[in-house]
Order: sequence, then structure tokens, then C-alpha cells
Amino acid sequence: MQSQAKVLHTVVVGGGSVGLLYAARLALAGQTVTVVTRSSLQANQLTKSGISYTHLDGGKTVVPIRACSIEQGLPEGDLYLLTVKQTDLPALLPALRLIHSTARVIALQNGMGHHELLHGILSEGRSFFAINTEGARRLSGTEVVHTGSGILRVGTWESVRDSDPVIRSFVEWATSIGIHAVFEKSIKPYAWRKLMANALINPLTALFEIPNGALLENPHTEKLMRELFQEARAVAEYAGQKIEEADWQEIVTICRNTSRNLSSMLQDVKRHRQTEVESINGYIVRQGKVAGIPTPLQETLLRVITLKSAMGMGKEGGDSK
Repeated sequence: MQSQAKVLHTVVVGGGSVGLLYAARLALAGQTVTVVTRSSLQANQLTKSGISYTHLDGGKTVVPIRACSIEQGLPEGDLYLLTVKQTDLPALLPALRLIHSTARVIALQNGMGHHELLHGILSEGRSFFAINTEGARRLSGTEVVHTGSGILRVGTWESVRDSDPVIRSFVEWATSIGIHAVFEKSIKPYAWRKLMANALINPLTALFEIPNGALLENPHTEKLMRELFQEARAVAEYAGQKIEEADWQEIVTICRNTSRNLSSMLQDVKRHRQTEVESINGYIVRQGKVAGIPTPLQETLLRVITLKSAMGMGKEGGDSK
């Protein structure tokens, strides 16, 4: 059944796994969607072939989609979903400065630091943030597989106020089509918990080159996860977050629900691209130093993943920037 909420022109910025997943699901439900990609090649492929979307139950649908490259700037829209990686966000800021004053932005970056970047160019009433725990795997520039169910939490960073009409319409529409979307008055606590989940799951899967669920199949990797959780917990509590045993169980649940998923960090390592380890584990390490809290395991993973990524940079198919 279709939603009675307003149909939005949604611009999905980023042609990775999360971007293609949400673009396909929203377009299938009748939303007007444009995907903005890094390369004109991918944009042309999407315009020609659409998105090949594999549902959770294994069924496949080809979803017609409009696409353009970032070289053409950002098209007009009511809502911009920023699904690019944290490392790609600074390059988007000039284009975001030019969007219409009535447009709203939802940032879905992993790690921390993106809220400061967006608040530097957009008023607080225009920038929103989301924590996504849906699993997705990009097979190619036009193919995405939905690999695990989860929640999309959307809200302001830390202000307490009623939801914006555009954001409310988006959440209502998403909920009506089976996306578990929730509006939160403050996203900051959830951002900290997602940061902790990413700090445990992403670098270990990238290091051992295994899917998320495999971390729970070996007592040694599960023990490493638990120890990393304790380090991150101490830092988060210093920052004012109340971290409980339930938060550890939630990370385990995420791991199970996305058991077939290859983390974005693992995908970046395999493709010889820069990872987000600096804004995930690096953030915890830096905050730990400010607080005087040792984080040796987090720091080791930061160094190892940085080295592993750097060793592949510039190889064929890699990121030579």
C-alpha cells in the first residue's frame, strides 16, 4: 500500500552499496530518485541499465533510475541522502553550499566528524543525520544485493525538537514500504554506538578478509571484538555516553543480521582504496589520548589497516589519490 506522505524528489549522492540500496527501494515505491555518482561511466550505466536489485528473499528486480555524475553538480531536489564515505565528504561541500534553502540533507557517514563539516556550511535546521544498519553489497556499478535487515534512524545531531516536514515525509514513506525508519530527536548517542560497532566489525573483517558473520564463528575473533568493545566503551563513557551490556549484544546482533555482508572497509581494502579507518578507529584513538585512556588494540588496528590500504593504493583498479 502506498504512503499518503508527500512524494519527494530524493537525490542519492553516492553510487556505493548503501546508495544503490536506498535508491532502488525508494524508486520501486514511487519516489522520484536521482543517483549522483563519482564517475560519468557509472552514471551512464545506471541510466542505460537501471539498478539490478536483489531482495532479501533472493528475488531480483531491475529498477529504472535517473543518474548523473558529480561533475555536473548536484541536481535540484527536496532531500539529499549523502551515502558517500566520510573521506569523500569534504569534496562535496562546495556543491552542497549551492542547494536550495528549502532542501534538507541526511548524512549517512560512518565514523565521526561529518556533523562538524555539515554544520559549517548548512544551518542546523537543514542538516540531519542517519544511522543505517541495513546490510548491502554492491556487485558492480549497477548491481546491489540486500544482505541484511536493520534500522534507519534519522534525526538532528543533538538538538531536541519536532521533526522537520520534509524529514517526517521521508520517514513516513520509508516506513510504509518496509524500511524500518525511526525519527530520533538526537542522533548523537546512536552515532557513538554505530561508531563502536564499526570499530569492532570493519577493521577485523578487513584484516582477516572475512564476512561479518565469520567474526562470531571463531572464539579468537569474538574475544578480540569484546576487548575492542571495552576500549571503545571507556572512551565513549568519558564523552558522556552510557554504554551498557545491551550495546555489546546489539553489535553481536548487527553482526548476525549482516552475516553475509562484506564490510565497507573490507571492500575498500580489496579494491585498493582509502578506508574510513581514520574516522572510525582513529577517532576513538584520538579521543582516548585526550581523555588519557589507553586504546592499544584500537591503535594497532588503525596502523595495520592504514598500512594494508596504503600497500594497495595506486595498484591497478585502486585509488591513486
